[in-house]
Amino acid sequence: LRQSAGDLLSSTKNMMASLDSPVAGETEKGEGSGEDTTSTTSAAVQEQQQPTVAEIPTSTTTTSTPTTSTPTAAATAERAKKVFGSLKDNGSKAFESTSKAFNSFVPQLMQKKYTLPDKTVASQVLMYRQLLHTKCRPGLRLSRPYEATAAQKAVKHMPWWEQGIDESRKMVISYDNLIVRLWMNGAIMPFDENAFDTLLDDNGLPPIPHDFWVHRLGFQQPDPVTDFRSGGVLSLAMMVYLTESHPTLVARFFQQGDCSVLPFGITSINVTDMISKFLMLAKSTDKMDALLSQKPFWRMFADPNAILAVQELSISMLCDVVVELKREYAFEASIEPAGTTNAPKEVTVFDFSKILETTEKRVKDDLLGAGPKTVLELRTLHVTLKTKYQTDQVERHKKVLERKRQEKQNTTKSAVPMIGTVPMMPSAAGMSVPTMSPPSMAAARDLLGGAAANVSAASTGLFSKLQTSGANLLQRGQQAGASVATAAAATAGTTPAAADLIDLDSPTTTTTDPTNVLDDLLGDGDTATATISSPTSNNNNKEVKSEDSDWSQLDDVTDAVGNFSIGDDDDDDDDL
Repeated sequence: LRQSAGDLLSSTKNMMASLDSPVAGETEKGEGSGEDTTSTTSAAVQEQQQPTVAEIPTSTTTTSTPTTSTPTAAATAERAKKVFGSLKDNGSKAFESTSKAFNSFVPQLMQKKYTLPDKTVASQVLMYRQLLHTKCRPGLRLSRPYEATAAQKAVKHMPWWEQGIDESRKMVISYDNLIVRLWMNGAIMPFDENAFDTLLDDNGLPPIPHDFWVHRLGFQQPDPVTDFRSGGVLSLAMMVYLTESHPTLVARFFQQGDCSVLPFGITSINVTDMISKFLMLAKSTDKMDALLSQKPFWRMFADPNAILAVQELSISMLCDVVVELKREYAFEASIEPAGTTNAPKEVTVFDFSKILETTEKRVKDDLLGAGPKTVLELRTLHVTLKTKYQTDQVERHKKVLERKRQEKQNTTKSAVPMIGTVPMMPSAAGMSVPTMSPPSMAAARDLLGGAAANVSAASTGLFSKLQTSGANLLQRGQQAGASVATAAAATAGTTPAAADLIDLDSPTTTTTDPTNVLDDLLGDGDTATATISSPTSNNNNKEVKSEDSDWSQLDDVTDAVGNFSIGDDDDDDDDL
């Protein structure tokens, strides 16, 4: 930017110099030589129709050419010089303002966003690095004299020191002391408040190996020393701090806790490693790089309690992630389609990498990334973030439910075609006809009700007539039989006359024809075929089929049932 402004100013100066020099030279030539420049001016006017600055004569010699063009050319030249002079001044001012803006912008650009660790924070970081890199082993003992300096007084309450500093005048770090405190506060006291049997040996040390290290404290091996290889004495001291100062938080990892699916020991060590990475305490990071690093939270670490608070709040956030994951699995199971019998997915130890990844992102970006300046500000921020995560999950579930509801409504609407606001129902012929409005439906019901009543009355009368005709036929037959029997008894042994016999084959028989009786009941007219269904019959809506019906046209009901198979319902366990 500075170079560009300089080039602009230089080009402006060169242009002004080139404009000034031709005018001055031409003036000297006209005054000194006394030559008549009228012809030159006339030729220039004829060729270009407009004089330039270099072609404007300065001599006042009288010529035959009209003098009205000379003042105009001079005024134009003067105006051009003023314009370029103004341009020169503006260029200088632009260069000055650009230089000032550049000089003020560069320091802001190069200014460090976060301050470096001061002397107090640097001493804390060095102490944390030493604890992280010190391997745990039985019999380990580190000490330094206690001189009651301000720095020593600020850290003498930290959990890695042995108690009794003021009496012994020594600040001692002992592996045996830390492991006993962890055993008592993590494996004995939470399960037996009276602590009648601490299982300590004659030297006051806990039993190693022992199953309690695995089942109660959550280590991988009955000897916990192997699990402290990555975190050193710092990870052991952090576990002691949590069991002594925050037993309620540790209880979340026990049998009835909401985070019991994860082992406490391994989880705490991993969280300590995560914090060490944020504070650049690992061996892979040079000591000077850590002390010269820019972090938004270094000011907070002037308080020695900051690292303890970060460990505590990180463990709490991890437990909250476990609870959120359980809710997420339960919600996913609740929105499964109806009829699905899959139980909600359970959170297991195989989800640990996912849980730790989410926790690491939240601690780095949201908790420490916000740049808290004090431990109190850090705790306040933690409460705010906890509420935010819960609210975000609820809102996310609401959006999913709303999307499901919209999909269901869209599916229902697409199943019934519409003409304007009238839903369409598919007909048997493949065409669509609009459904009847409520008044039309009421009229149809009335019409069908009246027709049903008429058919019921007609069928009742018909059956009554049939029953009466049948009774008459039976009575006539009984009378004919009785008369024949009487005549036979009266004329026993006598052959009846031909006129007295009833000719069954004769078409002129007097016996009533049932067909004629049915015709009389139905009345005159063309023969009609009707299907009659009595609403008062016990066998409602059963059709009476004649014996000569074509049963061969009926499809076998079982032919319409297709075979289907049920596939395996076993899901692959992606976590494994």
